Amino acid sequence: MRFALAVGTFLILVIHGVILYNQFSHKWEVHQIAYFNQAKAMAKGDAERASLEARSPRIEQTVVADFGETRVDRCITCHIAADDPRFATYQQPLKTHPYSTAMGDVQKNGKWERRHKFSEFGCTVCHDGQGRGLSPRDAHGEDEYWPDPLLGAATQENWRKDFVPMLRGKEYLEANCAQCHTGASFSGTPTVRRGMELFYASNCYGCHRIEGLSDGTIGPDLTEVGRKFKIDYIYARIKDPKSILATSIMPRFNMLSDPDIKALVVFLKSRKGKNFSETEMDRYRLRATGGAELVQAHIKPVAINPAQMAKQGEQLVLDRACTACHKLGAKDGAIAPDLSFEGLLKTPAWLEAHFRNPRSTMADSIMPAFRFTEDEFKAMTAYLSGLKAAPALPSPEATYKALCLRCHGDKGNGLGPIAEHLDPSPRDFTKAAFMNSKPMDRLVASVRKGVEGTSMPAWEKLLDENQAKAVLGYIQTAFVKEPRQEPKARAVPAVNPVASSPESIARGEATFLNRCTGCHGRKGDGKGPNALDILPKPRNLRNNLFMAGVGDPRLFESILYGVQGTAMPSWIDYGLSNNDVGDLVNFLRNFNPKPKGGQNAGTI
Repeated sequence: MRFALAVGTFLILVIHGVILYNQFSHKWEVHQIAYFNQAKAMAKGDAERASLEARSPRIEQTVVADFGETRVDRCITCHIAADDPRFATYQQPLKTHPYSTAMGDVQKNGKWERRHKFSEFGCTVCHDGQGRGLSPRDAHGEDEYWPDPLLGAATQENWRKDFVPMLRGKEYLEANCAQCHTGASFSGTPTVRRGMELFYASNCYGCHRIEGLSDGTIGPDLTEVGRKFKIDYIYARIKDPKSILATSIMPRFNMLSDPDIKALVVFLKSRKGKNFSETEMDRYRLRATGGAELVQAHIKPVAINPAQMAKQGEQLVLDRACTACHKLGAKDGAIAPDLSFEGLLKTPAWLEAHFRNPRSTMADSIMPAFRFTEDEFKAMTAYLSGLKAAPALPSPEATYKALCLRCHGDKGNGLGPIAEHLDPSPRDFTKAAFMNSKPMDRLVASVRKGVEGTSMPAWEKLLDENQAKAVLGYIQTAFVKEPRQEPKARAVPAVNPVASSPESIARGEATFLNRCTGCHGRKGDGKGPNALDILPKPRNLRNNLFMAGVGDPRLFESILYGVQGTAMPSWIDYGLSNNDVGDLVNFLRNFNPKPKGGQNAGTI
């Protein structure tokens, strides 16, 4: 018993000893003592030696009041020799911070003088990290919850291991250099400039806004991306967008090398909203330009030779990253439609209009409007218009795989590789109720003529009527999986029995508000409160190209009898009459302006 008590007491003393040691002994004290001892050995006189002997370890602290928020910087507590040139060959943390003429350091009377003095700038202004921390892990920001780990040096445990090698490097420090040094002639930020060039060359500007640099509206605003996110997040969003956000529509830019992506990350990390060197007048000027001038300056317009227009257009399509989204030959961005035989599907007028303003020809297109020159649009149009080599279609199954699968999917369920990026969603062929509710003539017409205002192209230059019927037969066998049943004719008026008038439109609006807004939305744009739970999505009734391509009988049929295989109910069962539907049709026609063109339009 006495022995056990003795052992227990001994262990308690040891534990308390360890605790006391950890409480009152710090690594930074060890570093400072090592520095004092080495510096005394190098001292050139008694006065310097006596001064060093009089010093004892202490926390060294600088409070930096400029450069954004006030910072407490204790980095010199460990890096106590950072400003002592005699320690240039030592290991960290006792190594001298290098002097550099590129950073503005100068030599006077044989001694270096820093441009960025630690007493004025501290360390975290350039390096990031947690300035208050007194252990390497804390000070370098290795904890996953610290927002600003040491740029290019410290990594955090939750970062993807395969990305870590590309997240190291002194190039990342340029992101903070660019907070003050914004001039294009500044030699200290070559990676930032390279990243900016890639931002324009890769067409990032078409989707993203950065105040003063670009005005894209499809993707998130990146004006403050460097302040909001760590470099691992930015790297992953470029390298593998869906690894961060499964619903991201951002393409993977396979043409970008890892160093290219790193340069883009350094550039984006430098975007922190308000630049330290900017005045309010500078910011006003930047907001006023909206980035248009800079975009034109950076995308470097190509002089088009009329005799080489199609050839130059091909190069532009490749250089301007079109295949980051589209399929073209062997390259496939898996975001947008196949352009490999675009000349058979679209007219030159449609293509040129689509380049200038995608939503003028496709109401819900996610394609950005790029700031190319008129000659560049014409050259790219000339190239795509010349793509008229039809794919091999030896069988209905091969036809489906070549023309339909990317949208409708290998299982015919409307979930093809690019389906999530299309609005309206591709039709689900496994819905027998829908397939058997439409006459064969209507299905053949959809295949051959396409559906205006949607991504369904007109295949009539690749498929004659028999081939269209054959591929529909394959769909019926492979996906519908029940015998074809030709629907019975329904009683719908050939023309709207209600003449359009302010009174009729008002009655139609009242019916729309009472019956339709839950799914189609108050604006009729298909974004009603119930839309989130509905697939296929409710129709955008403001898609004027689609609405113009749909005759009154089809609208009457869809409203009165519903659309089988979708959430659209049969309103005849809820008491709507032909006159009620006539008012609704007049209301819908009233807020859809006359379209300027469509995919089948010869001229626009």
